[in-house]
Amino acid sequence: MKRIGLALALAAALGMTGCSAGTATNNVATMDTAAKKACAELRQVGHDRASLSPRDLRDRIGQINNDAEASANPIIRARAVALYTDATLMAEGSEPGSFNTDLAALEKTCQLPSH
Repeated sequence: MKRIGLALALAAALGMTGCSAGTATNNVATMDTAAKKACAELRQVGHDRASLSPRDLRDRIGQINNDAEASANPIIRARAVALYTDATLMAEGSEPGSFNTDLAALEKTCQLPSH
């Protein structure tokens, strides 16, 4: 039941970031302060990951997600939600699933040049 709830939350978040084609493509290359903060935290989690429990990892990624929500960049926001969903499932004892793929996708997005 928790997976269904998380899936619905992810779908709602993705739906809100892409209400129209014009809105969905605005700010995709924007690395504003919130995106930079989320990306900096992501890099730190990458360094600390081996020493983090699944719950600690989820909490740290939750902070990344909170920071990403304040960004104008819809890609950063969507990828952070996906990663937080994966981390939450792992903290509840599920298999990692797409965690590594979603982590790599957010890391790649964070490598966008700053404007």
